[in-house]
Formats: sequence, structure tokens, C-alpha cells
Amino acid sequence: YCLDKRVIPVSPNLLYAYLMTVVMGLHGLQIEKQAAEIRQNLKKLNADFAAFGSCWEVLGRHLRNAGNQYEEGNQKLTRFGMQLTTIQSEPEKQN
Repeated sequence: YCLDKRVIPVSPNLLYAYLMTVVMGLHGLQIEKQAAEIRQNLKKLNADFAAFGSCWEVLGRHLRNAGNQYEEGNQKLTRFGMQLTTIQSEPEKQN
């Protein structure tokens, strides 16, 4: 009668084992879904990191340029100060 109704009689232990197999399969599907979400998030993070790296390189160039301009300006200021000192001391020497 059971087989005619497509029902297979099993013991409680066998039913439990079967249900645990189903549960493990569902957990596996859930883990796959979460892994896909993690991969998507990692792709976004990678893109954000690349954008940050680009900004960081630009900032580095600007800082190097600012440092170079500072050094160049400092050298010109020093020369200018020396020229002023030289010009101020020349009239004193002539008197």
C-alpha cells in the first residue's frame, strides 16, 4: 500500500539522517550565496582601493612639487638676502 502511494516506510533514525543531509545541503547553498556576496564586496573594495591609490599618487606628486618649490624659493631668498647685504655694505666701504 505504501509503495502504491509513493511513500517509503523508514525508521526514525534513517529519516533523521535524511533530514540532516537536506539541512547540510541547504547550509551549503546559503554558504554559496554568502560567498558570492563576499566576492562582490571584495570587487567593490578593490575598485575603491585603486581609486584611493590614484589619489595617493597625485598627493605624493603635489607634495614633492611643493617641497621642490620651497627649496627653490628658499635658495632664491637666500641669494636675494645676500645681494641686499652686499648692496648695503658697498656704500659703507666707499665712505
